[in-house]
Amino acid sequence: MAPSGNWSAQQLAEFLAAVSALPNEAAAIAGAVERAAEAVEAEVAALLRDGEPVAAVGFPHDRVPVAELHEVVAGRRRQLDVPGVGPCSVLVIPMEGGVLGTLVLARSGDAFEREEASLLRGMVRVLGLTVETLRVVDRERALRQESETQAEENARLLASLQERQNLLERLFKIQRSISHRAPIEGVLDAITEGAAELLGDEVVGLRLIDEDDPAWTILVSSVGMSDNAAVRLRRTPVAEGIAGVAIAEGRVTISHDYANLPGALSPLVDDGLKSAMAAPVHRNGTVVGSLVVGSNLSDRHYSAAERELLLAFAEHASLALNDAGAVEAMRRAFGEAVHQATHDALTGLPNRTLVIDRLTHALARARRRPGALAVLFVDLDRFKVVNDSLGHSVGDEVLMQIAQRLLAAVRPGDTVARLAGDEFVVVCEDVANESDVLLLADRVAQAVAAPIPLYGRDAIITASIGIALAAPDTRAEDLLRDADVAMYRAKERGRARLELFDEAMRTRMLERLEIEHALRRALAHHEFVLHYQPTVSLRTGRIISVEALLRWPDPDRGLVMPDEFIPIAEENGLIVPLGRWALEEACRQLAAWRSEYPDCADLQVSVNLSARQFAAPDLVPSVAAALRDAGLPPSRLWLEITESVLMDEAEATIETLQALRGLGVHLSIDDFGTGYSSLSYLKRFPVDVLKIDRSFVDGLGADAEDEAIVTAVVRLAHALDLQVVAEGVETGAQLAELRRLGCNAVQGYYFAHPQPASEMGEMLTAMAPVAS
Repeated sequence: MAPSGNWSAQQLAEFLAAVSALPNEAAAIAGAVERAAEAVEAEVAALLRDGEPVAAVGFPHDRVPVAELHEVVAGRRRQLDVPGVGPCSVLVIPMEGGVLGTLVLARSGDAFEREEASLLRGMVRVLGLTVETLRVVDRERALRQESETQAEENARLLASLQERQNLLERLFKIQRSISHRAPIEGVLDAITEGAAELLGDEVVGLRLIDEDDPAWTILVSSVGMSDNAAVRLRRTPVAEGIAGVAIAEGRVTISHDYANLPGALSPLVDDGLKSAMAAPVHRNGTVVGSLVVGSNLSDRHYSAAERELLLAFAEHASLALNDAGAVEAMRRAFGEAVHQATHDALTGLPNRTLVIDRLTHALARARRRPGALAVLFVDLDRFKVVNDSLGHSVGDEVLMQIAQRLLAAVRPGDTVARLAGDEFVVVCEDVANESDVLLLADRVAQAVAAPIPLYGRDAIITASIGIALAAPDTRAEDLLRDADVAMYRAKERGRARLELFDEAMRTRMLERLEIEHALRRALAHHEFVLHYQPTVSLRTGRIISVEALLRWPDPDRGLVMPDEFIPIAEENGLIVPLGRWALEEACRQLAAWRSEYPDCADLQVSVNLSARQFAAPDLVPSVAAALRDAGLPPSRLWLEITESVLMDEAEATIETLQALRGLGVHLSIDDFGTGYSSLSYLKRFPVDVLKIDRSFVDGLGADAEDEAIVTAVVRLAHALDLQVVAEGVETGAQLAELRRLGCNAVQGYYFAHPQPASEMGEMLTAMAPVAS
């Protein structure tokens, strides 16, 4: 993978700092070869000068294959066999002017890419500058020795040495500033000041192309300009002046007659500028500006050494810009990463991580000064219907609108967060009392419930809100949990309401946790049993089926009824393995009765399927396996499903129902009339039986509305060729009314309570008509 521009700049800055710190030429070359190899992950590298290796890394016991390296340099070999590695791709980087020699690198895996070659050329240039600097230092030492014996040259040599020393100090100071990540403005000012001092010119300026408008340049640093000229030249067209030539041509440019230079900047001409020299400044390999020096002397001529000096300062400006860009990119990336880690991607609100942090700090503040702290746990009611009916994109739009409404409803200092799905949290600091919290929660509820326009219609989405107030020793996680518990209490009491957490809820929560723990233990130790309740035909008076009902004989609690543990098992997912066991046990028991009692050949067993069971991907294979293992004909099994289960994701529901019918089992709708009661799904779903809920049977003979509902259900079922079973029959009057209305079968305490398999077997001995 090719390195990014920011990475290359970082590598080059670190390379510069490391090589510049080495004491002599040999150490600098050896260190440079080693760091160059590390930068591009090359296994071996060597620097050849006059056909001989000057420095090498990676070769075993310093055995450098000189002949093979010569062939690589000559282009006759495209790979290099490295002992212990094998054939490796090679890259040849000639040193500028061939003074230092040729750098050869080889690595296994991917071939070298253009960006890597560009990085290495930059390293070679830095190495050349450093070696030249070190050589200058060596020569200066020699000159100092000669000066002791050449008194006549002492003054001149000392002056030259001082000038050179100043250059080295300037360059090293700039290098340290870059490597220590000094502010970019200060680094650029140091570059212009250093160029002015060492070149001795009256005017120095650094122009950079405007990132927002590349047709213009901005004067970012200058020395020696008059105030008027600096103001007028702050922003100039990119093509004007000698800086424009250097930018356009990408090379050092000199003018000894500035006034007659095409595009000469008039403020500089007015100030008497006669000669000028400009060097391009780069960022990530692209020219982004120019460093310019100028003199008011008519006989000013720039030597080759001065050209190199200006180029050195321009290259240091490039290094500084590249490094600053890399730092800014890293800072920006870090900031974005932190924001993504602490905020919800859809709504932009704080997420759970950030709200816990803010809540922790808010609790600490509440301990130091008076003022109540509250948390509102806001959960949208039946939001799944929006996603399932209109799609997740519409659901996302609704969530974003709800987020904005919450922000508008709370106070400026409150925190609104999205935890997950359709769950939101509001952290309220400095509330006066419980009444103020309830008023704020009511305002939030009204904001959520305001109509939302969707496809030309107004949708009403309500929220169940749990409220928890902080105690002196409350932890953030505990406060959030208490508000969550209160929200679930609001759901249980009918949704679209507020509930304030209290100690009774805490007690219920602890009891719930104890039941959940006991449930897991009971499932692991096979403590559950099935009781069976008969269903009686109103035509024959005989038992036609038995419904398998879960019971839990807990050693500590006694017989635990389903309404106490089924909701908990449904919530934590234990209902899936528990339901699978119930299905297998019911099939096994019916098969045993059929074998023991010959008259039970037509007996059927019905088993309830929970919402989670029905959604499980292995439901159909599990049913098939239970029938196969028990040796039970599929037609003897009835699966009971509630209306709410059927209405979730209708298309997927139809596929599952059809697959179950394909096995040969029968399907019934349990508790009919208590859910959505949509007549359209009765035509679409392949069901066989409607079971009228006991709440409608209770009022038969006394409540005209219940009688009307049961009458309508029976007629609807018969019109659709479905059977009707009434649940909860407890009196003879109810039985007589159901027979009159045309109900097919009934079950309830009037005939038998749910009972263990052993007692149920006694009722099946003769399969005689039961008392009616």
